[in-house]
Amino acid sequence: MNSVTSRSWLTQAYQLGLSGLLILVGLLPGKGGDSTLAQVTADPSLGTQVTINGTTLEITEGKTVGNTNLFHSFSNFSVKNAEVASFLNASNIKNILVRVTGGNASDIQGTLQAKGKANLFLINPSGILFGRDAQLRIGGSFIATTANAIQFPGGGEFSMTSPVNPLNPLLTVNPSAFLFNQIPSGSTSSIQVNRAIRLFVPQGQSLLLVGGDVKLDRAILRAESGRIELGGLAGVGTVGLNIDSSNGRNNFRLDFPQGVQRADVSLTNATRVTATGTGGGSIQLSGKRIILSNGSEVSVNNQGSEPGGTLVVNASELVELLERSRLLAETLGSGNAGELRIETGQLILQDGAQVSAITSNKGRGGTLSVNARDSIQVIGISAEERSGLFTSTRASGDAGDIRIETGQLIVRDGGQIAASARMRSQGKGGTIDVRASDKVELSGTAPNDGEPSGLFARSLSSGVAGDISIATGQLIVRDKAQVTVSAVNSGNAGNLQITSPSIRLDNKGAIVAETASGKGGNITLQGLDLLLMRGNSQISTTAGKAGGGGDGGNIIINVPNGFIVARPGENSDITANAFEGSGGRVTINATDIFGIAPLSSQELKRLRPDDSDPTKLQTNDITAISQTNPSLSGTIEINTPDVDLNTGLVTLPSVPVDTKLAQSCNSPNYAQSSFIITGRGGLPPNPKDILTPDAVQVDWVTLNPNSDKSNTPSVSTPTKPTPEPIVEATGWVFNAKGEVVFTADAPTTTPRSSWNKPAKCRT
Repeated sequence: MNSVTSRSWLTQAYQLGLSGLLILVGLLPGKGGDSTLAQVTADPSLGTQVTINGTTLEITEGKTVGNTNLFHSFSNFSVKNAEVASFLNASNIKNILVRVTGGNASDIQGTLQAKGKANLFLINPSGILFGRDAQLRIGGSFIATTANAIQFPGGGEFSMTSPVNPLNPLLTVNPSAFLFNQIPSGSTSSIQVNRAIRLFVPQGQSLLLVGGDVKLDRAILRAESGRIELGGLAGVGTVGLNIDSSNGRNNFRLDFPQGVQRADVSLTNATRVTATGTGGGSIQLSGKRIILSNGSEVSVNNQGSEPGGTLVVNASELVELLERSRLLAETLGSGNAGELRIETGQLILQDGAQVSAITSNKGRGGTLSVNARDSIQVIGISAEERSGLFTSTRASGDAGDIRIETGQLIVRDGGQIAASARMRSQGKGGTIDVRASDKVELSGTAPNDGEPSGLFARSLSSGVAGDISIATGQLIVRDKAQVTVSAVNSGNAGNLQITSPSIRLDNKGAIVAETASGKGGNITLQGLDLLLMRGNSQISTTAGKAGGGGDGGNIIINVPNGFIVARPGENSDITANAFEGSGGRVTINATDIFGIAPLSSQELKRLRPDDSDPTKLQTNDITAISQTNPSLSGTIEINTPDVDLNTGLVTLPSVPVDTKLAQSCNSPNYAQSSFIITGRGGLPPNPKDILTPDAVQVDWVTLNPNSDKSNTPSVSTPTKPTPEPIVEATGWVFNAKGEVVFTADAPTTTPRSSWNKPAKCRT
């Protein structure tokens, strides 16, 4: 082989055909005498060298700037499985920046390795793929991007074609942005992670994937006490790269400005993205549509005493969780959990998908915030899990709160929004605050008549339940759905406040603030124009059960300019009852109430002598009683203002109006008139006046029977004379006395002249 010249060697290769030529070219010596594989090929722009050492590709040289940043350039950069691409950098290097200029996507099936604690940046505008055996052996953070350039503070830039001057001070610091401003195909290339299960960074470091669509399929990404970011950009724009020092560590984080067109981020087939550790970690997902499916999960877990990091999902159009997928912020230590925040146009949770903030120790659970400008839909239940937004405590720490702001909130088919204190926990339950500009609609139950859909602030242990506050354009609760604040054991129920012009309860829909043995919560319904109750619907602050105490809560319903309407005979009730304790207080302010009325304890005892349970009556009732101790019954106050029929009338002037008519005639004792009020068939002139004995009585018109006056023989069978039919008057005439007489057939002749003679005037 050594005796063969290059020309004769290439001739032999030509004779082998094109396929043989491609194989032999892969074995040609690399630039500078180093051999390379076709998958990792340095371009000559920065002097990068690649040397093969068994299955290791040793990468040296490149351009160093300021003894801190090392720049490499490759025409191709792909690593086979079982291969290691090893950067042999100096220990003082802070950032290794790698660009791929040849137009081919990078396929990383093997290992990327660097020395020391250097951060590794991989930049390939043509796309990046991580496969089954891809893994990272680096001491710093890892950033992969399909941007065409990296920007530095002050105007420095590392693009596909820019030279690198070792004396340029602008290239000595951390990068500050990714530039997506030279996209030849009009769309940004994607980043894919397929079946990669060991894409980890060391403790306290960052793992960032930012490009076009970011797709994770059966992958595992992990940053212990660090930060993970997945971001998709669909068109021209700039994504900021900042340093986050809020947790005492210098983590990289992305900044997507408003107005930048975003791409999709998808996680499927049980993908796991986790930031966990003694100090917790943070995760942010940014894109147009962010979709988790088939059991995928994104979680931040705080296992120590420090405050936990945040989990933020920001999608310009849609966040969708399907098939038992989850977003989770949890504290397993004494430190508080971080916030879980979703910002999007529309949020959909379906088939057992969940968004949860949980405390399993002394730390307080994190706040769960959702801002979805269009709508939130929580739908259905899978065989194992129900769909929902949840905060809970399983230990001594208090549960976090739920805050929702949206246009429409739809919860149905067993979906739930709940802030709970779980069994055997000592912490307090969280509160729920919902602001939906259009409507809140809660309906249905889980399959097979399971648990109801709805909003729940509950304590299943000794802890106090939280409160619920709802402000919306319309609240609909139907088909066994509920809005409930409750304490199942010895705790007190929370309070429930709803502000809405329209509340509709139908088919066992319920608004409930109940406790088993503590004090029932208070319910306040305000800002109402209409409260409509149908089909065994309930508003209840009942307390206690057999063998348990507890006083009923209070109910205040303000419908200042509207009505409360209940369909008769459908057993819809408003109750502030207690079993053994005192009944509560019901206060209603409304224009009027239809179809539902107060029921006293005496009336209830008469109707239900055995159990005094008003819910067993088919009537619509308002009650505030003590079922076992009538002397402890509560109070019912209903304020409906009297309607004054004289209101709104125009007051006539007290000073006579000048008619401006000539008064030149003198007619003494002439045309003296009078006006007599005879009443209206015996009714007084004013509806509030009593009926006086001298009121004129006006009976209905009757006609004498029409009898036959001919000389016919009488018969033994008596017969009733047939009365003349009453005919409506159509005109009037004067009789001989000058009186007006109404007649059914008005004459068609020229009416007679007026009887009113003109007055004789003095001349």
